Amino acid sequence: MTATGTPAGARTKRWLVQGTLLLVAIGLLAWTVWGNRDQIQQVIASKPDPRRLGLAFLLYMLGMCVTFLRWHQLVRALGLPFRLADAFRLGLIGNVFNLVIPGAVGGDLIKAAFLCREQAKKTQAVASMVIDRGVGLLGLFLLAGVAGLFELPNAVPQVRGLIGMAWLAVLAGVVGLAVLFTPALYRPLLRLVAGKGRLEAVAQEFIELASLYRERLGVVVLALALSVLGHLLFVLAFTVVDQALFPATAPSLARHLVITPLVLFTTAVPLPMGALGLTEKASEAIFKLIDFPGGAVAMMGYRVLMYVGGLLCALVYLANAAQVRALRHDAEELETELEQGDLGQPGVG
Repeated sequence: MTATGTPAGARTKRWLVQGTLLLVAIGLLAWTVWGNRDQIQQVIASKPDPRRLGLAFLLYMLGMCVTFLRWHQLVRALGLPFRLADAFRLGLIGNVFNLVIPGAVGGDLIKAAFLCREQAKKTQAVASMVIDRGVGLLGLFLLAGVAGLFELPNAVPQVRGLIGMAWLAVLAGVVGLAVLFTPALYRPLLRLVAGKGRLEAVAQEFIELASLYRERLGVVVLALALSVLGHLLFVLAFTVVDQALFPATAPSLARHLVITPLVLFTTAVPLPMGALGLTEKASEAIFKLIDFPGGAVAMMGYRVLMYVGGLLCALVYLANAAQVRALRHDAEELETELEQGDLGQPGVG
């Protein structure tokens, strides 16, 4: 065991995996930069409008704040005394771990560790993050799907295919929530884990939490609305960046509302630093479906917003350095327990 209580072998394996993924991400980014080097030089030479870039950054930060508010509402629905100020502070710190610190535990685990330390059971903390992620992704695809309905009459076949994919994702999300909130489906699950110790305890805890959210469907609907609003702000930020870099050829806002959510979805892939490299390649491929060759460069511009925002979040990180060190320790233990299926015990600390 290390001083943090995490097995040394598991810790080394985790860093090796993260190091390998980081090399893959850097390789993908280098490949994309080299393939778009002429466009990048043209963009730099054209001197993008700093006012548009400033507006894009403001929209991005507003979208981030909306995601923190969404998480706050979902945690409060569990009956936990969670302050909005803590949601913003932990959200900003979590963003540092997601974007700026390669190889570190994820920001979601930092936030879950804080809930465990304050007042929540581990299962409650993890469940709030799972619900938040699920509602967030559902809102992302719902935005793309609804926008696609307005774009559908004029859409080329490739875009119609993307709209169909968005609605399939929405359907999958709705079915997932319906299963979560349907008590009749819990009995087979309980029979499956009956007599299996901690696994049975975890299943019981998740069922209890699902019941709490089912009794507060208004909060779930509000969280979904906040998800759509947050992603709308992110898409607007991406669109403004695109217009700043390619003022004459950038796609319309209507097309961005359909295309960009699918690009942003790839940032959820578990590659270091916000799926660095992969998202740029995905943006290049997806925007080529509408005959726009600047998708990769536009994503690079949006990536700059993400990292500038991450560096500002780092100021909050530094201001809470002592607490962050303790939370990082707890988050590493929580990650190990998740990997080993060993939840169901009282909270960290």
